Amino acid sequence: MNKYASILLLLPVICAAFSCMGYHYAFHVGVPVSCSLIVGLFHDRGIGRTLWFIVLSFLVSIGGDWMLRTRGVDGMRFIYGIGLYFISHVCYLIFCLKNGKINRLFLSLLLVVYLPFFVWCLMPAIPDRLLLVSVFFYLIISCVSLAAAFGLRLSNVSRYLFTVGIGCLVFSDTLIAFKEFLHIGSHYYLMFPAFYASQILITAALIRAK
Repeated sequence: MNKYASILLLLPVICAAFSCMGYHYAFHVGVPVSCSLIVGLFHDRGIGRTLWFIVLSFLVSIGGDWMLRTRGVDGMRFIYGIGLYFISHVCYLIFCLKNGKINRLFLSLLLVVYLPFFVWCLMPAIPDRLLLVSVFFYLIISCVSLAAAFGLRLSNVSRYLFTVGIGCLVFSDTLIAFKEFLHIGSHYYLMFPAFYASQILITAALIRAK
């Protein structure tokens, strides 16, 4: 990994730390923005044409987060936020498919876990049909993008970092589902650290890719 890129990775790490400590919202936004800049400056040339899907995913996530934060103004913003994060996952998926393929076995294992979770836990807890459909399709795209990350044709280290990064995002979303729909928030404090770790690990994977 380029030593300058490694040093710059401290920037999103510092932003994430300050955001988790409750400092200004700018530190929260600083994580995806700084990760986007690092990816753009220190990417591997072999995947240069597809990395912009990752940059787009980072930037779209800012809009998704804003919608979720301001959902008190308009209840539909929660659904808009899910839609923007859906687009973010689609960008991850496109990148993975252009640099690998979906690992079908891993996808099957994910669906074995998450489909029963949706049917038995989330369906009874979400009376709004539009929200329920949105959550279902978001759950599916999350599983597919994670399975695609597992099938990346990058170096072992990069593939591992990228897969763990997407896994952190799925874990973060799962914590949100527990809190918002099942009213279980005992581990919700891990949500933002997992979300930040996702973008930082993905960035590290891309600048490490060979």
